Amino acid sequence: MKSWNKILLASLIGLALAGCDDASKVDNNLDKAKDSAEQMKDAADKKAEQLTDSAKAKAQELKQAAAEQADQLKDQASSLKNDAGKQAEAITNDAQAKAEAIKQQADQQSQHLVEQAKTIKNDAISGANQLTEEAKAKTSEIQQSIDNKQQEAQKQAEAADAPAEQPQPANQ
Repeated sequence: MKSWNKILLASLIGLALAGCDDASKVDNNLDKAKDSAEQMKDAADKKAEQLTDSAKAKAQELKQAAAEQADQLKDQASSLKNDAGKQAEAITNDAQAKAEAIKQQADQQSQHLVEQAKTIKNDAISGANQLTEEAKAKTSEIQQSIDNKQQEAQKQAEAADAPAEQPQPANQ
């Protein structure tokens, strides 16, 4: 409405300055000015409506594009989350497998060391028993040798003592 009022006011001022005496000319010019003002108003309304429709369409396009991009980002985030979860699970499983392998290896080495210790213990006991048997045999052999030498020495001592104890014939 403001533009309509401005146009009418400008038309009236123009007519007054031009000094039209003729009322019919004034009415004609006024009608032309009115028609011109209405055409301008209609054109302005049409242009405003076109701009509004264009802005609404552009806003709808932007809204739709933003929604699509948000959905894509949501899908990407979900995919990344799933991938991260899978990678974390794989790393956890790998770590557990390695820990289990290390545990088994440690158990095997421990068992091997226990078996070696048992073997060494058994060898030591066997060696000690063998040395004990050899020592007993040597001791017995030495004791036998000592007994033999004592018997021999005793026989020799008896033999040496025996002729001295024999009575001498009385030849005197």
